[in-house]
Amino acid sequence: MLTNVDCTVYNKYLVGRIETWQRVEIEATHWEQRHAREGNQDNDFTIVYIPFARGDDYLKPREWQALSDKSDNWTVQIGDAIVKGLVIDELVAGTFTLSNLKAKYDDVLVIASVDTRDYGSSNMQHWEVTAR
Repeated sequence: MLTNVDCTVYNKYLVGRIETWQRVEIEATHWEQRHAREGNQDNDFTIVYIPFARGDDYLKPREWQALSDKSDNWTVQIGDAIVKGLVIDELVAGTFTLSNLKAKYDDVLVIASVDTRDYGSSNMQHWEVTAR
């Protein structure tokens, strides 16, 4: 798989009622953006291909959510945030939020779907992430 960019994923989970985020940097992904307008609405979306080779510490969303210590693992799930490039900002409730992240960087999106493409050769297997 050809790759063209690194990205940062922010995994979302709740601690009590507080929205909490864990940041993970993922190197060597393939990022494709589409900017379109249909009628009066923007229909922009991005597809990010994350090779399985980047997934040694990946867990499926339910497995990851069930962990008490999530720091050694990551996932991709609907509602997570994804940023083009490697960023070091941590999302902290009430201090630095997703809105702040969107104001600071151009390509900050929310994941709308995740498809597992686990067929074909091992160097073609990947997660296909659609974000808006």
